[in-house]
This record gives sequence, structure tokens and C-alpha cells, in this order.
Amino acid sequence: MPESLIDGSVRMQDAESEGLGERRMSAARFERPFHGVRSLDKATTPLEQARQYAPRLKPGQWFAGISAMRLWGLPSPVPWQLSEPLRLVVPHGAYPPQSKGVSASRLVQRRLVTTILEGLPVLQPVESILHASSQLSSIDVLIALEALITTSDVYPGRHPALGAWAPDSVAERIEAWGKGTAAKRARVALTRAKVGVDSPQETRMRATLTGEGLPEPEIQVVVDLGGEAVRLDTAWPEYRVAGEYEGDHHRTDARQWHRDIERERALAAAGWTVIRVTKRDLHARARANLVGTFRNALAKNGARPPE
Repeated sequence: MPESLIDGSVRMQDAESEGLGERRMSAARFERPFHGVRSLDKATTPLEQARQYAPRLKPGQWFAGISAMRLWGLPSPVPWQLSEPLRLVVPHGAYPPQSKGVSASRLVQRRLVTTILEGLPVLQPVESILHASSQLSSIDVLIALEALITTSDVYPGRHPALGAWAPDSVAERIEAWGKGTAAKRARVALTRAKVGVDSPQETRMRATLTGEGLPEPEIQVVVDLGGEAVRLDTAWPEYRVAGEYEGDHHRTDARQWHRDIERERALAAAGWTVIRVTKRDLHARARANLVGTFRNALAKNGARPPE
């Protein structure tokens, strides 16, 4: 194999120009991720999948929608799978590529705000979310926007190239997108978005609770416990009630687990009620119990029920 073909994927016609005939490139050792493409390995990440398709890309074609969101490291509603089609866009009036494993559509010119990420042509982050809107719930849109504007340095998965977007900059991009359901949903979500969340599940927890009529909580609340500063994911300081999302690392890391217990005891001694929330609590069948637990804790500490 020539060095130019060893790393990544290659179109059959390019392989032929390197002196590799169809017979050799049809060997069983090669993966066939897309029509006319051969690769030495099966893709294990969205980035690898996009790079395998890259030899087929033509000028004026960009990764978009859910595919672009994954490249940017923005949260998506379902985990990535290799069988997921790549989302592409082309300018209005151009011919969208039609190939197995690819879903392409047209965008008007004002919505084609693009850049190069990891050597690949992609829609910018806000436009990627807007283009994916039909595949996202209202909470999914909120989660993606909060991931975009967060200032947290521990938010999982975000690509370093994202930086921290100011809400005003996001609002300008939404307005430039124009009318339509996608922009309308994004505007509503942005009015609810908070800066500084640490994870997608923190957003989902807060949205689940407020969606059932509980008062809007504060996020990343710092509590002074006798000189030790403790930060809470979601809290109602007025009523000394807090919600803490417990990711798997809280369960599997013994030091973290003991630290959580000690902190919870200290908060309880200071009059706080801390409700620990897991991924299972956010499933549809468990939400009623979760909301009831928070509602009772808030009522017990003086919160009035919503009118």
C-alpha cells in the first residue's frame, strides 16, 4: 500500500491512480463503509466515520445536523451507532449526494454558515443544532444550547474548538436562520438556558422538575459549611433543598463515593435536604416519583405549591 493510502480511507478510483487495481482493493481485508470507498478499519467513532466518507465529499458539501453535532461534541439524544446515517447539506439548487449510509438535504445560502473542523467541512455549532431540530425534543434542544454556552471546564465531550459561546451570539445566529419551527424552538430554549451547567443530565434533571411546575432552581450554588465551600448542581437556597445528579463515577469511584457521603452529612447538619438523582430517575416511568420527592421536600421547607 502506498503511504498516501495507508492512513484512513480511499476511493476506488484514487486507489487505481496509485496503481492498485480493483481486484486488490476488493480484498476481504478492506472495510466498505460507503459505496466506492475502502478502508483498513471499521469506524468506532463519529469522527472516524466522517473521515471514511471524506474521500467522497465534493466542494459545496458539509456535514450537518446530528452528524455535525457529534463532531462538535454536543450532546445528542441517543448514543452514536455505526449504522446511523451521515447527515450532509448542500446549497439550495445543488444536487444532494445519494448513497447508502448518507442522508443529504439542501439549505438556503444564509443558513450555510460553515467552517473546517478536524479537517472536515461542517456547519457551525448553532446551525448544526437548528438543522437537527426535527430529530430533537424541546429538552434536547435546551441541553445542546446549554452545552454550547457553558463555562464549565468539566463538561463532558465538548470539542475544544467550541470555546464558550455567549448567549447573545447564539441568539444572533438563531435570528439569522430566519423563520420556522427550528428557530422558534431554539429561541424558547435559549430563554430557559443557564450558563455554567456541568453535564447534559443536570440540564435534563432541571428541565424535568420545572416542567412539572416546580419553581425554577439556581445552578452551581456555592454553600459555605464552616469555611468549606460546597457547590451544588441544582438548588433552591431559600428552602435549603438541592438536587445532585449522580453519574456512574460517583458509584464506581470509592473516594468520590465517600466524599459524597461526608458532604451530604455536612449539608444535612446545616439544614439542607439533598436529593440524589440517577439516570434511572429521569426515565419516563420514574419521573412522577422523582418530582413528588422534590415537591414534598420543598413544601416541607416552606415552598408554596404552584397556583
